[in-house]
Amino acid sequence: MNFFIKHLKVNRSGVLIMLIFQAALFLTGFLIVVCINAFVNQDRDYAAIGSMMALMATVFGGLVRGNGGAHRYHMAVSMGRTRRSYMLADPILTVMNCVIGVAFAWVLNKFELWVYTLLYPGWELDFDLHSEMKWWFYVIFIAGICVADFCFGALQLRFGAKGFAAIWFPCCFAPMIISNAVHAAQEEGTSLLAQIGRGILFLAGLLSPAIWAAAGIVLLLGLIVLSVICYRTAEAKM
Repeated sequence: MNFFIKHLKVNRSGVLIMLIFQAALFLTGFLIVVCINAFVNQDRDYAAIGSMMALMATVFGGLVRGNGGAHRYHMAVSMGRTRRSYMLADPILTVMNCVIGVAFAWVLNKFELWVYTLLYPGWELDFDLHSEMKWWFYVIFIAGICVADFCFGALQLRFGAKGFAAIWFPCCFAPMIISNAVHAAQEEGTSLLAQIGRGILFLAGLLSPAIWAAAGIVLLLGLIVLSVICYRTAEAKM
């Protein structure tokens, strides 16, 4: 407990930076909606884009925090803390940061919807990500960020900055590429992206969703085990 409190004090600026980043993206999304409704949108509706961008900022915050995992590890171990204590304390701090970020995004969502009711009385809410999400999605969302943070820190310890970047960037852009590829395939396109999408849909249809979910859990557990090995065998240096 003593180490966790010290670890929390040393890394307390991380959550503040994430909250500032969330607020900046929220304001950006809010201004986008206002500008679209003022100059482009011909329908009497709006979308809660600002709070959605604030929620997505927790993902980037977690990935960026994972980028600093090696530095936090070296600092903790070089100060006499055990590797085990670090691997217990740092993920708990990540969970706390994610919970605070998700709660802040939820508050921003309520504030955004309230402002829209003042700006656009009688207009229809066309899209609100927070109202679509169930409670268990938030649990999966937070758990996914925490696992990614833990694994990315281990990757940086094992492969260094260049090896980390070689894995980090594909992981960031893969969801967008896969989404666009599947959409292109569903639109019956003939581009290379559409062909990739057809291949993804074919592979997805080979197994049931339950089996894919089980495979994903096994993969995540394997990554966590490999990450633990990386942390336990890494050298302590500043």
